Amino acid sequence: MYLSRITLENFRNYEHCSLEFAAQGGLFFGVNGSGKTNLLEAIYFLCTIRSQRLASREEMIRFEADCGFLEGVFDDGDCGERCEASVGFSRDKKIRLSVDKVALSSFSQWLGKAAVIAFGPDDIALVRGNPKDRRSFLDLLLCQIDPAYLEQLMTYKKNCAQRNILLSTKPDETALDIYEQNMARSGAIVFFKRQEIIHFIQPHFTAVYKEISGADENVSILYKPSIRCEMSTQNEWEKVFYSTLKNCRKRDALSGFTSVGPHRDDLLMLAGAKPAKLFASQGQCATLALALRICSILCCEAYKKETMLFLIDDALTFLDGGRTARVFPLIQSKGQVFVAASKQTDAAWGVLPRFNVDRGRVFSA
Repeated sequence: MYLSRITLENFRNYEHCSLEFAAQGGLFFGVNGSGKTNLLEAIYFLCTIRSQRLASREEMIRFEADCGFLEGVFDDGDCGERCEASVGFSRDKKIRLSVDKVALSSFSQWLGKAAVIAFGPDDIALVRGNPKDRRSFLDLLLCQIDPAYLEQLMTYKKNCAQRNILLSTKPDETALDIYEQNMARSGAIVFFKRQEIIHFIQPHFTAVYKEISGADENVSILYKPSIRCEMSTQNEWEKVFYSTLKNCRKRDALSGFTSVGPHRDDLLMLAGAKPAKLFASQGQCATLALALRICSILCCEAYKKETMLFLIDDALTFLDGGRTARVFPLIQSKGQVFVAASKQTDAAWGVLPRFNVDRGRVFSA
């Protein structure tokens, strides 16, 4: 699936813009502040109904306007199928998502249909940031390749929130047991799927890092769940998690929140035998984060048998010329690539079609 056309109305600094793309993608170039990143954000938002910059929908509406609108046409080059997705959103927080002119009642009905991975300067947080950053990476990846995961994750969060409410008021043992059983069922699926996807990523992560770095550096990635499950089957996860929740009730009642569960998981990246978060250089961290994103593409290929949209936003400034040149060959055959760069002449991006961006206007170069 690739994006063949996008239309922006009152999105960021674009009053109106309509662009057509080839299957390989495009390179947006221009000075800082011209709107390059905004185009990548529009593509990402159209695919996920969220901003990769964690912006609110109101922030993405052009300053002079009351609402914003995006429309995209997605083509499947192999099957010849086409779908049209559009999303309109307003400052009063209303939003409408439609696919082929039919309004959808839930974002989950669309998420994953046009799988996308974005890499930007802030992605160093995947290595150096909080566990929440790494959990968000895992969750978005799994939601895009497995619709059932999103449903179970939402169920888990809903029951966890209810348990926290009970813990912070007067604990009702019967009600707590019901919520904990529900959490154990849905949480076990989340644990199991996260474990499975990291097991798939591990060997690719090491290989991709070496490809980008051009050096025989020993790196690895580990899943660090908040509970310990030796058997690691889905049934075992459920039994261990339920037992752990019951054992933690008194402690959790004192703090008013649930201390164990998928919402407390983390990923550990190692450079050599040392935690990359503490000991890796900035260039190593950027390479680790990019390797993790590229592994997302491999996951999509393996689990969905589809290619992805890959967005790169001036993110390789922490990499030397050799590493930058080795990135594009790794991803050009994996899907559609869109890059925001300050220079048209950057040879690292091969034969991507060029677009000149100038203060909210875009021209083919």
